[in-house]
Amino acid sequence: MMKNSKTYGRYLVLLAAGLFMAGCSSWSYSPPLRGNYITQPYNLGAVQGASSTASPFNQALGKEYASFSASLMTHDNDPADSDYFARKGLAADAGQVVPPENDANWAIATPRDAPVGFRVLLSQTRQQLMAFLDANRAGKPDLSARAQVLFDCWVEHTEQSWWTAMNGECRRDLMQILGQPMATTANVYFEFDKSNLTNEALAIVQQVATTVKGAAGVRVVLVGKADKSGTDAYNMGLSHRRADAVRAQLQRDGVARGRIDERWVGEREPPVPTPDGVREPRNRVVEITIH
Repeated sequence: MMKNSKTYGRYLVLLAAGLFMAGCSSWSYSPPLRGNYITQPYNLGAVQGASSTASPFNQALGKEYASFSASLMTHDNDPADSDYFARKGLAADAGQVVPPENDANWAIATPRDAPVGFRVLLSQTRQQLMAFLDANRAGKPDLSARAQVLFDCWVEHTEQSWWTAMNGECRRDLMQILGQPMATTANVYFEFDKSNLTNEALAIVQQVATTVKGAAGVRVVLVGKADKSGTDAYNMGLSHRRADAVRAQLQRDGVARGRIDERWVGEREPPVPTPDGVREPRNRVVEITIH
């Protein structure tokens, strides 16, 4: 009995500490702890049962964050992020100004399969979202709240996989609301002076093929590139072979040749500008665009 009492006492101490942190912090990065697994059940329950007298937009925002918070537990088993977005919902229900996420606060874990400057796309979409919110918060509160949480969902999912987030439901539905075309990009990288697909590259090409086969009417554009460590003529041929390797794999994975556009530019359009002779891994690439 004494052992159980001590265990229960330690639990209460942890719970009290967690509630203290939840009370003293907000949904922001001050303190830098994004979410707290100890307070997650409390905050999720609170936002799900909240009764708000805030503006219609804030009320809708609270409900959307409650739903997203719950899905992060149900589908992703992520109590920290679930707690974080539950607190955003509680802040909205309390009438506070709750902005969309800033991608700079998130550690996007897999930039290897993302284009150089991949955060630019997130920042540009956030600007489009802010303009949409400014124009529609009052007249379309439910749709505006939905758009904001879809953006936050997209940002949150980039920590797991850039590719999955780029092709996921959150970004797709957000682009539909914003009325923006959804072009998807991916990069396939190569070893120095090689044109064969690595295991990592093969996985990306197979993901692209799955996406293309599941979307009628879309096309794939391939642009083969090389770094500046060889001659211009040699690098032009190398970039050609790299683009051919990606095209051939796409065809093996079921993408019709007529849906693939291919070109190669050698060292002439480097994603990362470098002096001649520099071996830059990010320039040894085939850039893929699906549109």
